[in-house]
Amino acid sequence: MSHDLLRLDEIRAAAAGLPPQVRRTPLLPLVEELAGGGSLYAKCENLQRTGSYKLRAAFTVLARLSPAERARGAALSSSGNFAAAFAWAGGVLGIPTTVVMMKKTQAYKVERTREMGARVVLCEDRFEARFETLKRLSAQEGLVAIDHLEDRSVLCGHGTVGLEILQDLPDVEVVLVPVSTGGLLAGVAAAIKALRPQIEVVGVQPEGNDSTWRSLQAGRPVSIPEVHTVCDALTSTRPGNLPFAHIQALVSGIELVGEAEIVQAVRWLADSAKLMVEPGGAVGVAHLRPWTAAPRLAGRKVCILLSGGNLAPERLADFLTCPPGTLPA
Repeated sequence: MSHDLLRLDEIRAAAAGLPPQVRRTPLLPLVEELAGGGSLYAKCENLQRTGSYKLRAAFTVLARLSPAERARGAALSSSGNFAAAFAWAGGVLGIPTTVVMMKKTQAYKVERTREMGARVVLCEDRFEARFETLKRLSAQEGLVAIDHLEDRSVLCGHGTVGLEILQDLPDVEVVLVPVSTGGLLAGVAAAIKALRPQIEVVGVQPEGNDSTWRSLQAGRPVSIPEVHTVCDALTSTRPGNLPFAHIQALVSGIELVGEAEIVQAVRWLADSAKLMVEPGGAVGVAHLRPWTAAPRLAGRKVCILLSGGNLAPERLADFLTCPPGTLPA
């Protein structure tokens, strides 16, 4: 199945449509010098309102609904970050929102979503069950169901992150992006490659969920039976078809990182960079640490996208106190 890739004008239109409530997050120097004289920066979407980049897509999708669709209400499935963003954006725009989440979702993320005004419907702990429940709710209640895996407006919203990276760091050479459904990677790659085709865009995925990495090897989207990772924001068992088309065409590759390395990256970000980043948002740091272990980045200017910072305080404490080389309980 062929898919038309995002155009630059589509992403720019999404950026122009973002309201003041969506922050232009900072791009900060993270490590002054990498091996061979390179430098490392972080695009801090963990500091975005609601704690992740998802707010950009939530506003883009909801603001484009017709008056009749807004009156019906909108529904989405999420592992947590999109849920909070969808709820908050719906409240600002006056649109009733429903979010389908698996029962195993962190209670912290479920309660935040409810506090922000969305109705939460819990489903069984199976990725596909989220979409089955979403389809059922749409049929029974007339809700506008948003398929975030395949919705073009979602990818356009994600692409606004790529525009900001280039505006703030135009001479960047490598951009590292976390991967789950592939939507964020696809949107960022579409924006960056349209403006600076020489820049290398690389996805990073935990070894406990290597579905997009496997898909690239197979040349088509494939599903894995289960996900086992500390990255509760990176739980998709397969990439979306539309994101995967972008990844095939625009992305240099997918890197896999171990679970213990991800834990250490969360610790390093909290201790050394003074940034609270959830494990799914820290995979880029996990890939590069220790900095001397990334010789192919020697002498290059690198930007890591810190995609989210929604980590319950007690969970952060677990990450900070577990022995090196182990995983939090």
